[in-house]
Amino acid sequence: MEKTPQFDETPRPGIRLPDLAGRVALVTGTSLGIGRATAEALLENGAKVHGLDFADATLDHENFTAYQCDLRDAAALKTCVAECGLASGHLDYVVNVAGVDTKVSLDKGGAAEWQQIIDINLRAYYLILHESAPLLHLGKGRSIVNVSSINPQLGVPRRAIYSTSKSGILGLTTGLARELGSDGIRINAITPGWVFTEAQSSEYFEGEPAEKNLRYLADVQSLTVKIMPSDIANHILFYLSDVSRASTGANLVVDAGWTLQ
Repeated sequence: MEKTPQFDETPRPGIRLPDLAGRVALVTGTSLGIGRATAEALLENGAKVHGLDFADATLDHENFTAYQCDLRDAAALKTCVAECGLASGHLDYVVNVAGVDTKVSLDKGGAAEWQQIIDINLRAYYLILHESAPLLHLGKGRSIVNVSSINPQLGVPRRAIYSTSKSGILGLTTGLARELGSDGIRINAITPGWVFTEAQSSEYFEGEPAEKNLRYLADVQSLTVKIMPSDIANHILFYLSDVSRASTGANLVVDAGWTLQ
């Protein structure tokens, strides 16, 4: 029997960027996964974080403020961003992470299924930026990061709606780059591969399916590493920081060399 491949699981240091200290960020999806890792990384760099999530807050830090918000609800979203503005007076960074990866086949997916996924994964990204833009104009960092996925390049069954939403995030990013750039606001995208979040780990990498999925991952990735939420957070912080000041409208693929983009 073929042995389970050995992945590099050595913890990597978090990125340190001095210009993030004292800055104010709005991050969606901060209860788990990439969103939480991003909030933690920002806090470790001395930033203040407003976290929007449908679930209860899981972070406890003096510089973290949680807002429970259904991102499908435009009015609630507008209220939450306004509260962030009242609390801080401005925003330096916005990071759109929150999303769902519901599997829906074409024969089972109708208008309701389409709307549920698109509303969270794409419409909410646009509305967050629409509401937060005036606050970004008042800030100094003036940087946005949207999180997409390599899924549209893979053609995974029952993921057509999900893939459409993730492709749309890239269009949103490039579509706003020149418009916001004229006001000194940068916007970039991060496109992760298979990330070992809590949800992905429990569904695919525990119990019976774990060995099969690890072998598959070792075969398709160029690097035998388990991509962790903190790996994605490091790349997000790079695009938030002034060290990437010459980048806007870009898409950084972080997939351990799966798609080799």
